[in-house]
Amino acid sequence: MKYTFYTLFLVFFIYSFLGYLVESICVSFNKKKIIVSRGFLIGPYLPIFGFGGLLMTLALEKYSDDLLALFIMSMVICLSVEYFSSYILEKLFKLRWWDYSEKHFNLNGRICLDVGLMFGAAGIISVKFINPIIKHFFSITPINTLKILAIIFAIIISIDFIISTKTIIKFKNSFTRYSKDSTGEVKSKVLEELSKNSFFTKRLINAFPNAKDKLNKYKEMCDQLYKKFKTK
Repeated sequence: MKYTFYTLFLVFFIYSFLGYLVESICVSFNKKKIIVSRGFLIGPYLPIFGFGGLLMTLALEKYSDDLLALFIMSMVICLSVEYFSSYILEKLFKLRWWDYSEKHFNLNGRICLDVGLMFGAAGIISVKFINPIIKHFFSITPINTLKILAIIFAIIISIDFIISTKTIIKFKNSFTRYSKDSTGEVKSKVLEELSKNSFFTKRLINAFPNAKDKLNKYKEMCDQLYKKFKTK
């Protein structure tokens, strides 16, 4: 099947979500406690993995039968995305989002061989096993449904990005300068601001009076999440 603009965005979203799950599990395993505060966005997705998965989908499906080429090229693509993402984020926000300086064979602490090998393996799994499942889902789902899903997810991520970025810019001087992993600290502040935000809450209550109870429950959930992240 040929990918469309909408299905490509859904591929990006799916890999953003899967990347969030995998990274949260790996970090939780290493730290021996449950960690879910990955990335600076509020939702459970990491766009860096979305871009990596999207690029592998577009560039590497034709190498699905050549595992060595697929492994090497997956490493190159994902490490390139990770390196430039680290560089751009650091220049924009003056924060170091991750640091591999303590690992062997690292490049400026932004990428390292260990992670690169995992990216290579992930590329094989994605192209050989995950992408066929995704393509099958696309083939059996009406195109209008796929368009609606893509639009909904695009709106969610866009709003999330605006709120999170605004919070980082507002409080960036209070974050620990160039810590090895600022993502938990930043996400805690974003959740704190979200739990205190009254503008959007008042607007929604005025527009939808019956939604007041649900909004209060949502605010309580944000408060609980913030307290949870703050103690980690």
